[in-house]
Amino acid sequence: MYKNKENKKRVAAYARVSTDQEDQLHSLSAQRAYFTEFISSHDEWNLVEVYYDEGITGTSTKKRDGFNKMIADCEKGKIDTILTKEVSRFARNTVDTLNYTRHLKDLKINVIFMNDGIDTNDKDGELRLTIMASLAQEESRKTSERVKWGMRRKMEKGFVFGYSHIYGFYIKDGELEIIPEEAEIVRRIFHEYVNEGVGGSTIARNLNREGYQTAKGGKWRQDSIIRILRNEKYCGDLTQWKQCSTDFLSKKLVVNTNENPDTPIISIENHHEGIVSKELFDEAQRIIDERGRKSREGKRHSNTYWFSNKVYCGKCGTSFSKMGSRQIENPFLRCSNRANYGTEKFIGFNGKEVGCDNNFLSENVLISCMKYIMEHISSRREIIIEQLMQEIRELQMESAEADTTELESKITKLSEKKQDAVDLMLEGIISKDDLKKQVARYDKEIADITEKISRSKNVDELHSQQLESIRSFIEQINKTSQMDTDSKEIYKALLKKAVTYENKVLEVYLTCVPFGFRLTYHKHYTKRGKSQLSPVIIDECEIIG
Repeated sequence: MYKNKENKKRVAAYARVSTDQEDQLHSLSAQRAYFTEFISSHDEWNLVEVYYDEGITGTSTKKRDGFNKMIADCEKGKIDTILTKEVSRFARNTVDTLNYTRHLKDLKINVIFMNDGIDTNDKDGELRLTIMASLAQEESRKTSERVKWGMRRKMEKGFVFGYSHIYGFYIKDGELEIIPEEAEIVRRIFHEYVNEGVGGSTIARNLNREGYQTAKGGKWRQDSIIRILRNEKYCGDLTQWKQCSTDFLSKKLVVNTNENPDTPIISIENHHEGIVSKELFDEAQRIIDERGRKSREGKRHSNTYWFSNKVYCGKCGTSFSKMGSRQIENPFLRCSNRANYGTEKFIGFNGKEVGCDNNFLSENVLISCMKYIMEHISSRREIIIEQLMQEIRELQMESAEADTTELESKITKLSEKKQDAVDLMLEGIISKDDLKKQVARYDKEIADITEKISRSKNVDELHSQQLESIRSFIEQINKTSQMDTDSKEIYKALLKKAVTYENKVLEVYLTCVPFGFRLTYHKHYTKRGKSQLSPVIIDECEIIG
């Protein structure tokens, strides 16, 4: 609590500038210095504090920390008089101005508006204050209209307003400049969401796990992924004034319904270089809307295709994903690395090699290979089961050899030798140093044998798991031999992983067997020309480990 020394009047001052530009901040500094010197020059006054706000509009007092702190100190009885430059510095809202000055008057605190020559202690102080506050409010309205008009003209010419950095772009002098390393992540987000069917939460989780951060240095979330997917700037278009203020007093931002002619939504197509194609952007919007509709209906999104997230590139290791429209009956797949970076290899921003020239793969080839494998399993079921049974017999023999009885007996004998050594030391036959050496040798031998026992038991456990897996495989093979070889649903359940190589080679791994299949194929083209629906001929199929 401030003390009123020698009954001097406790005087505070309030200063404010409405922008954080350098010249305005200089003006604020000058105001604070002036008030400090002015109050200190009066012997009958004690300076309490010069309260101030910078870069805050005067039309509302809600976000003015300095102003609100001053009012709180007034309510605590720390201040007798407040000085301020003019009514427009105190508040440009007539209602706020009158409410606060009346509240302060009830606290026996007067406000002096120096440039306007108004003291709220004067008899006509409130009348003059009302007039000046109304003029200040009207000036604020006109300023707001001038600013909006200027912004509109600039927006129509393509000037970009907003933060200096949105993910993938810098905003410099009203223009968008691509940030290459972030643009790669934007392309990845669109590609995974549209072409691979990965959800926003999964994309965010993967980016966080790999150490990537948002434009503000935070964690990725599902909503931040969707905001990127919804932002038309990434395909080269520009839309501004998506939000607008309800009025110049409250400054409350709402979604722009395009009903106010003073703040129309302004859109410019092909405004700048995009990061993704318009086709990819439009497809992302369609998928978001479709998933939203399903969510409202209580349906959960799932991967569209039976091969989604199961086909990989044999050259670079990245996933293969569908390309083209969803309406294509038998789509093609291509390497994600190729889709994002092209066929020429180069070192990306993270130091990894990107780009791939692996060939496309048609769904028709995948289907033909899956059908061939299932028919192969069905026709050779007895032979495959016998091979698996032989593995069971070999594992059982290995398990029998893993008898640890002899090793445990050795540990018992070594422990007895340790006790004998202690007895010899107690009888004075050997020294303490000799005892230490013998015990250390025995302890080392015991540790080595214990490790062997542990390994043997781990092998037993591993063999037990392998035996159970093989028995499960046999059961699955028996079921597979009875399944429909033309069912995509069955393909989806059985396909674990497929790896496609050049020269028409495909490796397929199933959930029902502990080995893979390497298939070599070619297409039989008719006189009508090449077609993705041309019959696929399997030239060779070999078992791989």
